[in-house]
Amino acid sequence: MHPLPSRLTSCALFPLLTITVPAALGAQSVPDLTRELATARRTLAAPTVQAAMAYVDHAEAESLEEWVSLCNAYGPSGNETNRSRLLYRLFRIYGLTNVHIDDALNVIGVRPGAGDGPSVVLNAHHDNVALWPADQPIEAFVADGRVWCPAAGDDLLGVTQMLTVLRALNAGRVETAGDVWFVGLTGEEAPIGPTHPTASRGARQLVQANTPHNLDWHRGDIMVQFHGRGGAGVTTGSTPIRHRAQLRLFAPFDGDRWAPHAVDALARIAARIGTEVRDPRSTRVPFPHPDTRLPEQVLYLNMGMIHASDIISRPASEAWIRFDMRAATTNRLNRAHADIRRIADEEVRTMGDGFSFVYEINSINGVEGGIAGWDKIDNPPARMAAAAAQVLYGVDPVIDSTTGCGDCVRAYRTGMPALSFTGDVIDHGNGQIERGRGPGLVSEVRRRTASHDVTESAEIVRLWAGVKQGLLFTIAYTGLARP
Repeated sequence: MHPLPSRLTSCALFPLLTITVPAALGAQSVPDLTRELATARRTLAAPTVQAAMAYVDHAEAESLEEWVSLCNAYGPSGNETNRSRLLYRLFRIYGLTNVHIDDALNVIGVRPGAGDGPSVVLNAHHDNVALWPADQPIEAFVADGRVWCPAAGDDLLGVTQMLTVLRALNAGRVETAGDVWFVGLTGEEAPIGPTHPTASRGARQLVQANTPHNLDWHRGDIMVQFHGRGGAGVTTGSTPIRHRAQLRLFAPFDGDRWAPHAVDALARIAARIGTEVRDPRSTRVPFPHPDTRLPEQVLYLNMGMIHASDIISRPASEAWIRFDMRAATTNRLNRAHADIRRIADEEVRTMGDGFSFVYEINSINGVEGGIAGWDKIDNPPARMAAAAAQVLYGVDPVIDSTTGCGDCVRAYRTGMPALSFTGDVIDHGNGQIERGRGPGLVSEVRRRTASHDVTESAEIVRLWAGVKQGLLFTIAYTGLARP
């Protein structure tokens, strides 16, 4: 399937891999998986499942074609119509039933089960950060082992994983006992602020519209999101300890463009936050992968968005800055909030009469009470997802409740538990795997950049471990209707 670096471990995937990879540092303890491991092994040995897995090893051309087509059907958050229509067409082509686009522009289709089993809702969000007008064309391309386009990795990679699982089920003629839903969610990348206090409107709409009459976790139904990762287990993190805050500065209006104004106060405050609040350890301790816990007492703080006057020749009577703040404990974040308020108060006082500020915490994850009766570590779907990873890749399984995807948080708060596949296994096909985040970008003419940018790209090799883990989990958990 892919060119292979020299450090690969080469072995036969069928029968099972036997390599051992150490558990992620800080990953939570996993309950007994004896029953789930037996089920996963029995499921993987079935001829139809073997055929589906074999299909994945030769699916690159079709998966890449779909990935690029998703890129080109630009779908910024809040205006996902083009991409929703593309997914609608693909779901119909692949034989799903009850295919429809709901009021939030989610795309929903069902692969009916043949018997009595729990339903699995496989999903990924297909919206992207609004980088430019929706009518400006995108021309995605493949180069250096990557797909290049806005949202290539977040989360069109996950959408492609979901579609590949669907095609593999069809290719192997796999019949599950329970229904398998396929859902493209919207609104995960919606901006968060006073007018948009929450993102993930699509996840909220899906849960509100379908629980408990169509989906009910008491019956075993579960939502599972693809987000480009896989091979180790799941995150069940409905409560990541993350706050998003905003500091807004106000200045008295003065027609003199050279007089002190809101940007002056904001600049001084930001400079002090950078030296007094920003934790220097965060630059020496890289932000952990999603399958590890945050280091105790380390504060991760990003001052990522600053805005003031839209007119360059007038003084700014208002300016604001947004913070993305993460830590292992709520207390650590609250201490940072207090420090920011103190600094803002001290600086505003020096600016003179009429200057003021408002500090708002617009999004807090980590304080909701939870779903009564739902154990975020010891629950059947999480155990099966961890077992599927161990059976496929021999890793020490991960069930981590400290992190999770944005849609998982919104679904959970709306009353439906949700999981997200995790892990950094690179599956090159035909039993050849490695542990890591891929070979990286080696190019003389292109540069890798962060996600949420017009230059975003994602490694093709990141597709397959999540696809295989999702495929085995889905069949084993919903029940195999026939071998």
